Amino acid sequence: MGDFLAVSTIGSAIFAIIMAIVSIVAFWKIFSKAGFSPWMSLLMLVPVINFIAFLYLAFADWPALKNQSQFIERPLE
Repeated sequence: MGDFLAVSTIGSAIFAIIMAIVSIVAFWKIFSKAGFSPWMSLLMLVPVINFIAFLYLAFADWPALKNQSQFIERPLE
């Protein structure tokens, strides 16, 4: 039983590390494409800060979209 628990714990730790790396790479690309510093993706590892960073990403004006004319708000006619 002890060997199974050790293998299970090691397997879970390896899976958690792989998932952390995959999520950091994904958020690195998202922050880069949005025009923010890609280093902000490391905030996704901090438990409460990751939710705040996610909300900031969702509702902030993206610097990458500032020069695109299709996203300029036009008054209703």
